[in-house]
Amino acid sequence: MPYIIRPRRVRNILSAILGSAVLLGAVPAIANAACPKSPSSKLLAALGDTSEYGLLTGSSFESGAGGWSMSNAEVVSGNSSYDVDGGSFAALIKSNGSLVSPEFCVSSEYPTFRFFARELSGGNLLSSLNVSLRFKGILGLTQTVTVGQVKPSGSWALSPVLRLSSALPLWMPGSTLNVKLVLTPNFGGNWAVADVFIDPYSR
Repeated sequence: MPYIIRPRRVRNILSAILGSAVLLGAVPAIANAACPKSPSSKLLAALGDTSEYGLLTGSSFESGAGGWSMSNAEVVSGNSSYDVDGGSFAALIKSNGSLVSPEFCVSSEYPTFRFFARELSGGNLLSSLNVSLRFKGILGLTQTVTVGQVKPSGSWALSPVLRLSSALPLWMPGSTLNVKLVLTPNFGGNWAVADVFIDPYSR
């Protein structure tokens, strides 16, 4: 006797397929290889953080913007006294501006990151620097997730430890994402930023 696919069963199958497609929009592709290895060391040990970190390429701004996208922002002289690479430059983000890093690879091996920041002028009691991650899902949909805010301290200061891989949809073993770091001032204030430290704890 032939097998008959009834209309209700067809609808259920189609619903399952469409639901899976929507879900995949937020799931990163599984890469053939892990993120490229980069050197790491206890760069922040003098500040009491003994984790190993690698410096995000271009984040010292010693060679200019270095692939960072700047809107009402620019590279200026001046850096933290704790600068690890002996540099003397930073990125200045004006109150209505933004700073976006080049894409960098993230897997579950990169749980957190930190950076140096300082509010220079124009702030108020509500001022902060918003920190977000921008990425694309498997269907090419751009998504942004906020991972924290940095509060003014009056001088150069190290940011709190901020989530990286745990804030991203890296649910499948071996999956990776190309991510951009997005920094934008909240409620006024001009901010200087330098030296983004990525924690490769599984290296």
